[in-house]
Amino acid sequence: MKIIRALIVCMVVLSLLVISSATFAADKAIIVGSSWYGHAPAWVAIEKGYFAEAGFDAEYRFVADSADRLTAVSTGSALFGSIGELAMITAMALGNDRFYWVGSQDIAPGWEGIVAQEWIKSIKDLKGKRVAVQFGSSCDLTLYLLAKEHGLDSYRDMQLINMSYSEMYPAFVNGNIDAAVIWEPTFSLLQEVPGAHVLGKDSDTEIYRKFKSMTGPDVLVINKAFVDRNPEKAKAFMTAYFKGVQFVIDHPEEAAQIIKAKYIPEQTVEQILEGLKGFIWLTARDQHQQVMTDQGLFGQIEYVIKFMKDTAKRIYREPNYRNWVRLDIVPSDL
Repeated sequence: MKIIRALIVCMVVLSLLVISSATFAADKAIIVGSSWYGHAPAWVAIEKGYFAEAGFDAEYRFVADSADRLTAVSTGSALFGSIGELAMITAMALGNDRFYWVGSQDIAPGWEGIVAQEWIKSIKDLKGKRVAVQFGSSCDLTLYLLAKEHGLDSYRDMQLINMSYSEMYPAFVNGNIDAAVIWEPTFSLLQEVPGAHVLGKDSDTEIYRKFKSMTGPDVLVINKAFVDRNPEKAKAFMTAYFKGVQFVIDHPEEAAQIIKAKYIPEQTVEQILEGLKGFIWLTARDQHQQVMTDQGLFGQIEYVIKFMKDTAKRIYREPNYRNWVRLDIVPSDL
């Protein structure tokens, strides 16, 4: 009997040890993004240990397409990511309610636009021409707005080719397309092709003039199930992320070195630093005071939603985007 009791005690102790170790084990946090400079805060927060300090074993995974990133976050394959606003709107319109929208980390107008071959002299010259653009991305909207100001409808007057950013450079170099609409770093890369030149940027559009925003700004999304289970942990995660934003603001040179070492090794520190300088970084406090307000992105997203439904026909109903906003997990004092 004593032996049985001893065995029971040992089993209880072992089970408590297992529970204890599980309790204090870091939560796995997969963060998804691309090679766009706007992901710098996540890279820095990982390498500086901010996520680890908050109790997360954070790992960054490159996923090129915004829609794929949102799928990963929605299904729980990833916890968090930064995606293009238009991909988020599309998911909302389709009824995907498995994620929250928690802000935007940057403004970077002028880092996306139309790069044309030497024989294309103006936006009007794009009529009937082969133009590469990633459908449903911010570039789709940028092209439409720039074309509109020159009397063209990009959906009727151009041969649009749905192409990812990774495919555009070889297609452009080989002359298979007349122009491409793309963001950094491919935007600058295309301009290095002999004869290539910029016809217009997102900062030349009606949206920028009206809202001082890119046509499809970066937005931050997080898995809904995780937040609902433990909002305090979610807030700790977002605090760690925005510490990364603040570090990029305060220490751009060191941030560039971190990015060069692991995330964009093909670029020099000088190139990365120059890229980071083109961003206006938005802090956690900014989310509450200006970004997630009617004067900020709420006004802008309403404009874009109407465009996507009525003009681009990319969505068939206007989602109530406010149902996805979860600002309470974003610290207001950082």
